[in-house]
Amino acid sequence: MRHPTTILIAVLLALAPAAAAQESTPPATSLKGKFLVADPSMPDPRFAGTVIFMIAHSNEGAVGIVINRPGARRPLADLMRAFGLALREGTGAGVELDLYWGGPVEGDRVLLLHSDEFKAPSTLAVVPGVALSPPKEALADIAEGRGPKRVLLAIGYSGWAPGQLERELDRKGWAVIGAGAELLFGPDHAGKWEQAWKMRAQEL
Repeated sequence: MRHPTTILIAVLLALAPAAAAQESTPPATSLKGKFLVADPSMPDPRFAGTVIFMIAHSNEGAVGIVINRPGARRPLADLMRAFGLALREGTGAGVELDLYWGGPVEGDRVLLLHSDEFKAPSTLAVVPGVALSPPKEALADIAEGRGPKRVLLAIGYSGWAPGQLERELDRKGWAVIGAGAELLFGPDHAGKWEQAWKMRAQEL
């Protein structure tokens, strides 16, 4: 997978409201808010057995986050230190968060998907029930119990250049399903692909 164009990266990853207004018109069949489910014959081993939540899809390309590849579990205090933040005394003690592998693009970037009852200054709504925020704007609130109820913290993301995802779909590399926050944030990581594949069969 190649990098999306500069505009798409600015829209989704800089998380600037002014940039968001510049996002190009989505294609007629935008997959934003949908899930990609890797076909059992997926030739790319990095994406075998994956489920990807799409956070953007426009004429400029597409961006998504793998939701069923949890990695290390880290203390919230360590994550906050990585962003130059410090726990306020008496908050966040013992809190840990899972770090997910979101995809092979920009492996040093961290993205935070969360339930949309929480809003930070740069939060972007993805679809009803799901939003995207810079971790630096949300971690302190999580520590103090004012953060989102459900979170998925991902390192890296999955990106497609203009037309690339459409070609992969034409080759039947992915199935597309409409699901909800339960699949996105649910704890059954090992079973998410099978669950999503069954949902795909129901939509045929």
